[in-house]
Amino acid sequence: MNTHFKPVRLSSRLSAVRPSPTIAITRLANELRRQGRDVIGLSQGEPDFDTPFHVKEAAKAAIDSGATKYTDVDGTPELKRAIAGKFKNENGLSYGASQISVGTGGKQVLYNALCATLDAGDEIIIPAPYWVSYPDIVLLAGGQPVIVPCGEADSF
Repeated sequence: MNTHFKPVRLSSRLSAVRPSPTIAITRLANELRRQGRDVIGLSQGEPDFDTPFHVKEAAKAAIDSGATKYTDVDGTPELKRAIAGKFKNENGLSYGASQISVGTGGKQVLYNALCATLDAGDEIIIPAPYWVSYPDIVLLAGGQPVIVPCGEADSF
């Protein structure tokens, strides 16, 4: 037994975070599938189709060309130009590369923004319905979530 490592002390903020309902539902759906049940999982937002062929081929080509190193944290210039082009062509919106920041997903971007702007105890209004992890993101960033019901009668 290795006795060189001491137990890791976790921050008190982490104790405020509950287990992910999304992961729990996904695990249950996967277990039911293993039992032969026909299950449609609506928890993670995972598409029900395979990655498109052209995306797979582009990923393979990038690997083969050596594009496997760290990139700019907020997206490469080429990616930002492609995103700006998409917005222009498909949405009629004009943005420069300096106005675009790329992240690993919406929750990560929200967490980064909250970490950059919150002070301990700041209240953050979360309109309900909301994605289940939003209150935990606020708690981890040091804020206090305030849930405001926005039901169907109020047009959400």
